[in-house]
Amino acid sequence: MMSGVAAAVKVCVVAFVAVACAGLLADRWWLAELLVSLRVQQVLVLLPIILLSCLLKLPRWWLACGVAVLAWHLWWLRAAWLPEQPVVGQARVDLSVCTVNVRADNPDLEAVLASLRLCDADVIAVVELTSALRRRLESEFSAEYPHFVWTEREPGHFGIGLLSRHPLRNCSLVNYRLPSVPSIEAVVQLSADQSVHVIATHPRPPMDSWQYRMRNEHLWVLADRVRELQAVDGQPVIVLGDLNLTPWSPIFGQFQKRAGLRSAAAGDGLEPTWYGRPGFPFGLVIDHVLYTDGVFRLSREILGGNGSDHRPVRVGLQVFCPLSECGSRVRCAAC
Repeated sequence: MMSGVAAAVKVCVVAFVAVACAGLLADRWWLAELLVSLRVQQVLVLLPIILLSCLLKLPRWWLACGVAVLAWHLWWLRAAWLPEQPVVGQARVDLSVCTVNVRADNPDLEAVLASLRLCDADVIAVVELTSALRRRLESEFSAEYPHFVWTEREPGHFGIGLLSRHPLRNCSLVNYRLPSVPSIEAVVQLSADQSVHVIATHPRPPMDSWQYRMRNEHLWVLADRVRELQAVDGQPVIVLGDLNLTPWSPIFGQFQKRAGLRSAAAGDGLEPTWYGRPGFPFGLVIDHVLYTDGVFRLSREILGGNGSDHRPVRVGLQVFCPLSECGSRVRCAAC
């Protein structure tokens, strides 16, 4: 009996070492990236395996292999406990944003509308927007959110909308890679002299090699666009949406570095945004709010379910006056 358990533990250790080695190819192979997206789940399984290795008194190198793989995954998960400190100034304007993937085939529109009211954010990105939901938003949210830009893609998996209490200008629908996967760019006018660029986006899920490549190319074009927008007027940029990407993927770090973005999820723990149930055994963090220097995160909250397999993410921010080319603060109404 004990020998059978010991053999099973050894097989599990070998399997986890193989999976960890495969994960080194995550920035080139779609299946490897899916595996590294499950780092938390791997940690949850590794812990009892390591404990069993100790109880069964297996040779030390079996235990060492398990501990090494565990440490490797924990190193990648460190962002969950280490907040990122952006470059900010003194003058500021508060802004709350929310991203919610409502799921195109979600039959419970009432729950969706209730969750959007509950989030009570100044700017809301609605991912997988359908024509039915768009009509309800126009009729029931126009008083509170008079500024609304959208595009529909029936059956809706890549429909997207942006609602705002603040005026929107320079709104545009853009395709960072595929015409069938639109994103929204807009400038949110916070005051007479201060604004912020907002991008709502939803790349394809990396469920095969083609979609993996399309998602990555979407992210690279988006990253360059973030840099371009900042270079135009120095105003900060906020990116929000379902990126179909976890913070523990190497591609996430590459995207952040290329775009100069910081994550609101950094330092906020491991609570998942997908799959709409509490606890991590069944969840991933793939719904994001990211921002450039000039924005500071005050709070981040993952709200309750609304019939979708995603949960809304609400983030409280402060937007600061940008730096001029000479390094001094640009004068704004909040100064």
